[in-house]
Amino acid sequence: MSMSRRHQYITLVSSLPHLGKLFSRKEVPISEFRLRQRLTMLEADHARLLKEMIEVTAWAGVARYRNDLDIIHRARDVVADLVDYPDLQHLVGARMETRTLIAALRRRRDGQEVAGDISSWGYGRWCARIAENWSDPAFGVGHFMPWVGEAHRLMRAGDHIAVERLALTEVFRQLDHYGNLHEFDFEAVAIYALRWIIVERWSRYDEQNARERLQSLLDAALRGARGSGSQEHDLLSNDNETA
Repeated sequence: MSMSRRHQYITLVSSLPHLGKLFSRKEVPISEFRLRQRLTMLEADHARLLKEMIEVTAWAGVARYRNDLDIIHRARDVVADLVDYPDLQHLVGARMETRTLIAALRRRRDGQEVAGDISSWGYGRWCARIAENWSDPAFGVGHFMPWVGEAHRLMRAGDHIAVERLALTEVFRQLDHYGNLHEFDFEAVAIYALRWIIVERWSRYDEQNARERLQSLLDAALRGARGSGSQEHDLLSNDNETA
């Protein structure tokens, strides 16, 4: 990295406020508008690579694809483009593997008796193990990824918010691991942006839940005043868990 670029990235990273721990704050410390302003300091190639990473890791990006196989192919292309940044390659791969494990849990919960053609919907190192251990609660990876067994238990209990928190906690752990290896470089900026997306998403998710809960309480109170005797709407019935 040239000296001028290094100074540029030191300035950029230094301008980004600390995000804190996941679920620890109700408001994001920097708005999307301000973050986008800061990210204009990225080199053009780095801005392109970050956009590609977000495309296959953030929910808004993934939602644009028609099916799982399209996402898998795109993720492989992104990993190939990140050849000069092995830690970011590992991050994208780990995120896709986490998503694969969550997808496997959902499929099994919904009654799928075998993995089927896992190459059409799964990514990464654990596909064969998942297929071979389909009936195992944690797909044979629970001894080194205990969160999978916990996600299985929570999903069976219908606690979708807890599954969401668990999956995001695992993703945040991955980001923190690689984030500790970088300070004033492109990797540090990319990891910050990916962490920000999760923090911002959860803050909106939590705020929306709070608004809906308040509205349901008000509606229930009004119905009660009219003698309807209706109960509060169960907001936990939505299947919100993601990776």
